Amino acid sequence: MKDAALIMAGGRSTRMRAGGSPSHKSLRTVGGLPLVEWNLRALLSFGFHDLYIAVPAEEDVLACWLEGRGKGLAAAGGASLQVLVEAQPLGTIGAAALLPPRVDAVVVVNVDNLSLLDLHGLLEFHRRARAAATIAMHEQPFPVPFGMLEVEGERVRAYREKPRISVPISSGTYVLGRAARRRIRPGRAIDVPHLVEKLLGEGEVVAAFAHQSLWVDVNDENSLARARELFAPVPTERSLP
Repeated sequence: MKDAALIMAGGRSTRMRAGGSPSHKSLRTVGGLPLVEWNLRALLSFGFHDLYIAVPAEEDVLACWLEGRGKGLAAAGGASLQVLVEAQPLGTIGAAALLPPRVDAVVVVNVDNLSLLDLHGLLEFHRRARAAATIAMHEQPFPVPFGMLEVEGERVRAYREKPRISVPISSGTYVLGRAARRRIRPGRAIDVPHLVEKLLGEGEVVAAFAHQSLWVDVNDENSLARARELFAPVPTERSLP
């Protein structure tokens, strides 16, 4: 039994391609590197050696990149990279059922998320929590476009004009243990919220790993531009050549 890491790149890039780019989002670049390479380098830098990536069957350009540059990067880091092909869409977590039986806990990252999250720390936290699944979580501020009232009974206690409220959100990064993956039926599409609901409904522990690391979700041209501003200047101390 061994731990592994899985990059989810099975989406069809609908929002990104709506901006006019023909490329799958995993091949869009930030600081000169494709998003998929950012994620591969991050996993390798934290010592993961059993790597998997889930991709759509029809993305030939991505498959070619993975067979060449992707597997070359993995080999240079003393790791192996296996491609899991989604013959049909499997949702945001269904591809985890394609992992081989030898895999114990698996760290799951989404190819369109860039972060400086401590992935090794996430895995260690998952073990200590003895959880079926662990979700990386950060506080995200959202502007409220109206005046917000704080009310006690029928009395107003405060009036806040267009405040910014921080909400705990998923960072799109998870650890799934065997108990979680057993709930994923092979060949059936399932999204993360549904899996979490199943685990909680059956009394399993789902842990939250709070962090304050830099994080951005890259799903359209605007968020891609933001990622380029945030991540291009970041030193790559743990990166491979």
